[in-house]
Amino acid sequence: MNKILSCLTRMSAAVLVTALVGCASTSNDSSGPGASPSPNKFKAEDGRTIDIGKSTPAEGGVSYKNPHMEKGKCWVASGFNFTGYDTIYVAPMASTAKVPDKPQDQRVHDLAKDRFVLELVARLNERKLFATVVTKESEIKPEAKVLRFENTITEFSKGGGGARFWGGEFGAGQPVLRVQGRLAGGDKAVFTYEARRTGVSAGARMAGSFMKDEDIQTEDIRSIVLDLTDFMAALAGKYQPKN
Repeated sequence: MNKILSCLTRMSAAVLVTALVGCASTSNDSSGPGASPSPNKFKAEDGRTIDIGKSTPAEGGVSYKNPHMEKGKCWVASGFNFTGYDTIYVAPMASTAKVPDKPQDQRVHDLAKDRFVLELVARLNERKLFATVVTKESEIKPEAKVLRFENTITEFSKGGGGARFWGGEFGAGQPVLRVQGRLAGGDKAVFTYEARRTGVSAGARMAGSFMKDEDIQTEDIRSIVLDLTDFMAALAGKYQPKN
């Protein structure tokens, strides 16, 4: 009987030690790489909740499944968080989109190029991510530590009020704008994204037939730039994490 009790005692002790070791291992694992994921939701200064998406390692940096970017495409170089630079140069908007050879289409397309830069500059100044935001290389000071922001329209459609009248709430006749962007320090890319909008505002969907094509597209531009600069501000520590 004593032998049985002794055996059970030893077994209980072994189980206890194993449990304690297991707890210690779990604790160590929780502090290891990937166990404490970066926050993906933040609170903006105006109270909005910002979702930048979950992050995964990719191509020498981190890829974010940002719900506001086209197919979640958003990549940041390892160690980069939109800080450490005093100047950002926003280059003139480029375009590789196929635009119909019609004066009205060309006009709305060119307006989109100009308005995107204007809206981006305004939001960057508002976010105060950089001390200086310039749109001309001649404005860059020789001693400045500069980031170069290049943005390109890769898909464009002017849209049409007639089609919006019959099916605008389902997307018919809505303008289309897809933009790819690249932020670089020197020759090295530190951030890339892709975003697409097609009449995202409530006005465009419900009363789009009474709105100008360029006005709807301006709202789409504002939507892209808002989400883009929110992402930048979140990673730069301008917003407080919510999770």
